[in-house]
Amino acid sequence: MKILMIGALVGSVVGYDNGAPHSRLPPLGWSSWVALGPGPAHPVFDYCDEASVKSSVDAYLSVGLYDAGYRHFHLDDCWAHTRNSTGYLTPEPDHFPNGMKPVIDYAHSKGLTFGLYTCAGTYTCAGGRPGSKDHWQQDADLFAEWGVDWVKMDWCNTQGMDPVTPYPKMP
Repeated sequence: MKILMIGALVGSVVGYDNGAPHSRLPPLGWSSWVALGPGPAHPVFDYCDEASVKSSVDAYLSVGLYDAGYRHFHLDDCWAHTRNSTGYLTPEPDHFPNGMKPVIDYAHSKGLTFGLYTCAGTYTCAGGRPGSKDHWQQDADLFAEWGVDWVKMDWCNTQGMDPVTPYPKMP
């Protein structure tokens, strides 16, 4: 009887499929927080560049994370530089001279989803980089244009803010 009941439960388990890559799997992945650096010099606090991100994507696959079911790659607080004259985020020009899209496309070409970091406040937690405060839709549109699959939004430099208000504003 127990075996029959377990079999019935297992047979009825389904994952919600919202159409996003790997949405029916648990969100297993890796975050770059304090893990990257230029060449062999790593980790370097608050550092990332195009080469270190692509190398990390390659390492993700070569150490077997993908084969073990991990599908999500996340680039944490290290990439943003400033906002341009129209208010759009720009990546560190020396570290991402080709912009963010080629890096994100590279992760996608390896079958991974790509997550990107931002912060709900005026500045990010560690790097003092621009946060998304009052740029919610603009940042979401830019991330979508780049092909970002998911966003980690931290909670730093948010004096006087209530989390109930800004989080729903990041579509």
